[in-house]
Amino acid sequence: MSRQLVAPLERRLLPRPVELDLESVAGVITAAEDELRLGAIADENRCCGYFPALAGMSGIRTELPACCAFAEALPSIPHAGVIYGFNFLRLSLVCQSADPAFHLDSDAATALTGDTDSLNQRDVLRLLLNLSGRVERVLHYLDVDPQGTNLVAEGSYVRAKDPERLRTHARVAVIPPRVGTTVHGLAFASNRVLHSGLDGERGHFIAAYGMETTGGDGIG
Repeated sequence: MSRQLVAPLERRLLPRPVELDLESVAGVITAAEDELRLGAIADENRCCGYFPALAGMSGIRTELPACCAFAEALPSIPHAGVIYGFNFLRLSLVCQSADPAFHLDSDAATALTGDTDSLNQRDVLRLLLNLSGRVERVLHYLDVDPQGTNLVAEGSYVRAKDPERLRTHARVAVIPPRVGTTVHGLAFASNRVLHSGLDGERGHFIAAYGMETTGGDGIG
């Protein structure tokens, strides 16, 4: 099989590590984790999330007061000149995915409910935080320019059409667990970087913040 020629990502688009001190909301993080853990125990997939943008949809839980309190206590996070707004919390007790499914986020609110036709006309800026004090979170991504790559849209989900041909361009960014009130994360343009989050055996506890800009000028 001939090797596929692809352009690499612009350096400004590579996921960048973030470190935050969230001492002011330490108790709120613990309460939200406990609440989601109880929800995950009762869930057949051992996973529970708080997605305000999906309120009212079938199967979406809204009776999560501790998660709501988290969103109210930390509604936005300023970082590197960007103000990221709260999008969602999710906790899993088990590994949900063992293999990367490289995709582009179509919006900030949920990652998978945006307009794919306008994807190249805006930046979806993502701040992904690992709130777990026990396990790391791993982001796999492809060091390729998606505009020069074969993509396929399935509803509002955009993925690499032939990821096996791009495996040599796969990279890994590890987000360490929370240590005390120090929380680690990654910042990147999630509609311009083909990526996939993967769990360890003990799952994950993450928070996603984001914002959208037009014209592709959101990342310096």
